Amino acid sequence: MKSIQHESSGAVALPTPPVPTEHIMGKELVAYDVGSDGSRFCLSFTCVNGKQGSLSFPTECLKALIMTLPRMMTQALWARYGDESLRLVYPGDIVRIERSPDPNTFIMTLTTPDGFGVSFSLNGQQLDALGKASTNA
Repeated sequence: MKSIQHESSGAVALPTPPVPTEHIMGKELVAYDVGSDGSRFCLSFTCVNGKQGSLSFPTECLKALIMTLPRMMTQALWARYGDESLRLVYPGDIVRIERSPDPNTFIMTLTTPDGFGVSFSLNGQQLDALGKASTNA
């Protein structure tokens, strides 16, 4: 069995083991918490059997989750509906572009109405391409 590792994150997509040592069937994410010192985070959930569960990870795992979850969602959509054109798309609300301390880099932050936000670093050529795309759309 092979596992697939994405180059920019530490997350590995592992095949389902034939006999898992412990398999938790979650039903719904309920809450999250970040430790007071910022070194850990916890995800709380409800299990399909009605019990509560939680998972605690070092904060360093957040980058791997952030980079992995969108890909997981895309794979789930494709598998569920058999349509590789599907994407999970959020409505945009605020687009903010600011200079970074590096004079050749800009920071573009996209935010949704419900407060979800993500930032990207762009060079001048990429920023120009975005501007041109909006006039050619």
